[in-house]
Amino acid sequence: MSHKLTARIIGAITEPLWQRDRLEMRAVGALSSAIRPIRQRRSRHSAARIKRGDDEDFTMIRPKKWAGFRSVLCPIDFSEHSQRALQYAVVIALRGKAVLKVVYVNDPLLIAAAAAALNDRQLAKRSAHELRKFVDATVAANSRKQLHLTARVSIGNPSDQILKAANGSATDLIVLGTHGLTGADRLFMGSTTLSVLERTTVPVLAIPHGRENPAAPVSPSWPGARILAAIELDGGLACQVESAARIARWFGSSLLLAHVLTEVAAPRWLSADLTAHKRIRIAQAQRQMDHLAAVAQRYVKTDVHVACGNIADEITALAASERTELLLTTLHDRRRWFGAKRGSISYHVLSHAVTPVLAYPPQWRPR
Repeated sequence: MSHKLTARIIGAITEPLWQRDRLEMRAVGALSSAIRPIRQRRSRHSAARIKRGDDEDFTMIRPKKWAGFRSVLCPIDFSEHSQRALQYAVVIALRGKAVLKVVYVNDPLLIAAAAAALNDRQLAKRSAHELRKFVDATVAANSRKQLHLTARVSIGNPSDQILKAANGSATDLIVLGTHGLTGADRLFMGSTTLSVLERTTVPVLAIPHGRENPAAPVSPSWPGARILAAIELDGGLACQVESAARIARWFGSSLLLAHVLTEVAAPRWLSADLTAHKRIRIAQAQRQMDHLAAVAQRYVKTDVHVACGNIADEITALAASERTELLLTTLHDRRRWFGAKRGSISYHVLSHAVTPVLAYPPQWRPR
């Protein structure tokens, strides 16, 4: 058989095979071109996620931005402390373009006493007039123009009426002032504040009687560059830290997560033997806090601080050294740092703090 004939026979057999292979390669190429951009997008997203340090248990999609506090309730009692609280409430309402509701609760016993002893049967009506004067004297005219502000007087138990007003008007933040005390009396914040903290279903911003001048205006940029969150290491923390981070992002602040280990009481002759145990406890807490910081990093820049000592004292000292103007803490349901009552943690921290404390129930989430 000649060479040319052999070549034609081979060509006739192999040409269809080459055609088939070329078609398959074109199909593979087209499929690869379609898949490559998806892979590149996933790769870039994964790299960004690793750079942010996101936790694997959480979705890779960036969470929807929270609208913030849109309805603010501020109970007042005509004191300087409640006047200061109203100033903070105004700043928050202006930031979130929120409705601001100011309420004063008349004690039924006071009304009865005024009617009997002073022959004053118009106390409720006079209270409404004085409330309007109080609001006008506290809130600047230009702020009143920008706000949807209401003021009303009610009669009854103060904490009951405050919570009733909050529940009845879809309030998502209560702002109230606390009376500043000294010495042992600092532990007695007031039955109204404590009762509200124990029963609230929405965050409470408690304004203590600090060192600042009550007449000085609250800065529109409050709370400033950094917010301090006091963290207790227990169940459900990821969601609670996420809430703190979303609050910080709404304020435009970074977040400092702080946990304080309580000292183990021991006689002097045993203290040296507990040093290694203390280091282990701190290292374990540091690892847990770093894990929580990864959750918060999805929203804001987050740092961690772990210390050992008296919780309230350490948190207060840290707030002073970092010059933070807002403390965050969670209202726990069970026994935690300072007793069985749910408001005890925030109550005790607030008793020592000279800066505002925003305390929120563990089940509360920014919506």
